[in-house]
Amino acid sequence: MIKCLLAAVLRQIYKFVNFLLVYIQRLKLISDVIPQIHSKESTLTNHLITKRGMLNCPFQPPFILCNGYVQTLAGLFYKPLQEFHFQREYLQMSDKGAVALDWFIHSTAKLKRTSPILLIFPRLTGNALSVGSICKLGVSKGMRPVVFNRRGYGSSLLFTSYLTSIGDTKDTRRVMEYIQSKFPLGKIIGVGIGAGCTTLFSYLGEFGSSSLMKAAVNISPSYDNTVGGRHIPKLYELLLLFHLKFHLILKNWKVLCNSIDIKEILIKTWTLKKFDYLVYCKSCGKDSFDSFCQRNDPMRDVDDIAVPVLCINSYDDPVSVKENIPFDIFELYPNLILVTVDKGGHCAFFENVKGESWVDRLALQYLQHILEFVSNSKYR
Repeated sequence: MIKCLLAAVLRQIYKFVNFLLVYIQRLKLISDVIPQIHSKESTLTNHLITKRGMLNCPFQPPFILCNGYVQTLAGLFYKPLQEFHFQREYLQMSDKGAVALDWFIHSTAKLKRTSPILLIFPRLTGNALSVGSICKLGVSKGMRPVVFNRRGYGSSLLFTSYLTSIGDTKDTRRVMEYIQSKFPLGKIIGVGIGAGCTTLFSYLGEFGSSSLMKAAVNISPSYDNTVGGRHIPKLYELLLLFHLKFHLILKNWKVLCNSIDIKEILIKTWTLKKFDYLVYCKSCGKDSFDSFCQRNDPMRDVDDIAVPVLCINSYDDPVSVKENIPFDIFELYPNLILVTVDKGGHCAFFENVKGESWVDRLALQYLQHILEFVSNSKYR
């Protein structure tokens, strides 16, 4: 009873705050943030910009979300007000480990055998619920959303002591083959968010033209995961570490206790660099942390990416900083497109306190237009 009352009060507060934001916007206290595109001129970009007007929709953050740090923290702590339903499926790997696939369930969805499969790679602390909004939007556009959770992530069970790093593509390949066998008539498209972009980028580069994916979007990707390329604010780093220690290490301590030093990780580890070294680097058999970072560099095989990829970054992102964006790469490869905005933070781009994100609409709009484009192009 108390929970229901509290939920009702919170809903009323959200409605009131949102009303104030709409009123302020009408007073012109909220300015439009115009997206900018960076790419090599091609038939693809002309199709997206001229014929489909991909950049016609500006980003409109409210005044309380105009700061990159505020947007970033809002994205980290965001909990959807509405309920989303998923059906979990575990897919076993060759080493007896397993990954969790969360299929989005919507009672009114009328999907076909040819409906595109929207494969989502969540952020480091994300799960199916955290991407529920983009899943719901995907269903409304005739897509079949499914969330890919790495081993032990997304509140999934851990069956072996082997944890995959963000640049490890073996499990992703198995997932892609499984989805294609399950829905042979549906085209697979991908969306990576935050750290999930590294997995998606790495997979597309490593498997090239045989990736089985038709198009992808990376939201707030980091392009340089080497030691020198990391720019993570300390508060944000500590929040990530607390989450990983509790939800990944402590939750699975019985499975992990014989392969990693849990005590050292929980008590003495206060940087992501050391966490990655103790949890992933040793298990991967890498001699040094530098070689481990190079193996998990999302851009290591960028030359071999064979499908259209859209990357979306904000200049006020405190994690994936502007200085690390490789603008020259987007001017070199016609299938890689970069869209930037001045505001938006990291994995957020919220336009109101209800958590409605501008970037979700842009990502799915792009994927829709690409599916139209590739039907009569070399990317088919």
